[in-house]
Amino acid sequence: MTSNVAFFQERLHEDQPNRSKDKRSPFQRDRARIMHSAAFRRLQGKTQVMGTGEGDFHRTRLTHSIEVSQIGYGLLEALQFKKAIFHKDAQDWLPARDLIEAACLAHDLGHPPFGHKGEQALHKAMLRHGGFEGNGQTLRILTKLEKYKARGKGLYPTRRLVLAVLKYPRSMKSFNLADYVKKPPKSFHEDEESVVEWALEGFSVADQKQLITSADGKGAHHSLDCSILELADDIAYGIHDIEDIVARGLATEREVKEEIRNP
Repeated sequence: MTSNVAFFQERLHEDQPNRSKDKRSPFQRDRARIMHSAAFRRLQGKTQVMGTGEGDFHRTRLTHSIEVSQIGYGLLEALQFKKAIFHKDAQDWLPARDLIEAACLAHDLGHPPFGHKGEQALHKAMLRHGGFEGNGQTLRILTKLEKYKARGKGLYPTRRLVLAVLKYPRSMKSFNLADYVKKPPKSFHEDEESVVEWALEGFSVADQKQLITSADGKGAHHSLDCSILELADDIAYGIHDIEDIVARGLATEREVKEEIRNP
């Protein structure tokens, strides 16, 4: 796989060059487009654990995404601090802060309210039309639904941002949906297959085959950036959801500690 910087900074759709006085990097522009998008603002009305009308302390998908972004950058800093133990080639693959923050801010754009229950309800309703999967919807919003310039082209994301949010590089159509009536397989939607092909065109045929065949939601192979994002997401919701539950009186601190101690 190529490590050419320009290759990963290439945008999905042709984009105008930066204005003469705009010194931002491509990934800074990715982050800005996400933060100013309608899809990002809509996250404030999507629940994390509590309903949006149950108080002003607990998290929404918006505050969760901001916290994931901070944790993602913290993980990146930890890796940069320990880069002396990495081989030089591995150091070169560490992402820019702007890229990690952009990916973390974008990671939940496609997830509906009510968490996985909402996702399952939408999947059931859309089963005859190809199904619904939250991560796949995130990819669709970034590359098609959100309007930056032209309708139907999304935010003109860079290739590396697409790879960073591509948690499950396997098409929905490759699964037998009769086996996934209650909940969707971890995948992207069939309509975005050409987008994924574009994102992966720098990989060898062998690597592409491994990515596609292993993306089952449990042993998916994905990019380093996506691995950092996924860990940041796990840390954020694992800790903060517990805090919200205790703060709302749904469980006591003692009950939570006992539950953690008892597998």
